[in-house]
Amino acid sequence: MKKQLLFSAILGIAFSLTTSAQKVWDLANDTTNWPVSAGITAAGGPVVVDNLAIYPHSSSDNMAQIESSSSSFTDGFTGANRFKTNGSGGVDPSNGEYLPSVRYLKFSVLGACTIKVWCRSGGSSARSLYITDGTSLIAEQAATDSSTYYILEGSYTGGAGSIYIFGSNNFSLYKIEVTANIGTTTLSLDNASPVSTNLKAIGSKVYVSNVISKTDINIYSLTGALVKSISTTSDMNFDFRSGLYIATIKTSEGEKTMRIFVK
Repeated sequence: MKKQLLFSAILGIAFSLTTSAQKVWDLANDTTNWPVSAGITAAGGPVVVDNLAIYPHSSSDNMAQIESSSSSFTDGFTGANRFKTNGSGGVDPSNGEYLPSVRYLKFSVLGACTIKVWCRSGGSSARSLYITDGTSLIAEQAATDSSTYYILEGSYTGGAGSIYIFGSNNFSLYKIEVTANIGTTTLSLDNASPVSTNLKAIGSKVYVSNVISKTDINIYSLTGALVKSISTTSDMNFDFRSGLYIATIKTSEGEKTMRIFVK
């Protein structure tokens, strides 16, 4: 009985937001979740605000600093404040580096979706804002001045995974919008935990990536039966039979639950 109740709770977590086709973080106007603040450092992070995970730098760069700065975009969106990344994500996608190490935002999705970011350069030198899935580039916005407002848009076509937003230098962010593809209910924003380990099914294989510490993974069928347990300290992959499953991931960073579909 206890096992069944536990699995019911797991299902509730995994599917609680899959019926929502869109999620918006209004960084410029939602002062309840995003009030004017000095930002966070390593001592105060990573933190999760409204299902958006924020990873600061180890120094005092004040990632997620929010200050008054009015904006007006070509689609009619206006904002009163700006969210500052205050530096780079620590990697260079032009060199094939897509998994940021500092100063980045992260959220989880269950499948294909469109991501839009309303943004502006935080300085006059050349720089770019990136959207990645940790292993590939989804979209890039290059900027050479701090007076132009951009709407960066990219399409993610993979399965369950994590999406990352970061810059090559300081950027000001005003709004983030994630929309599941029409005809699907693949958007999941309940798993934006600080857990870095990720699962992704490609064909008949399941890939375990971003492992930075001992990771315990349990995979359940939709009836609640435990079908596979794994403990690993490094990235790996394995063959798995087709079907829809619920996976729980436990590391020293915490725990998260996600859905995986193996073809």
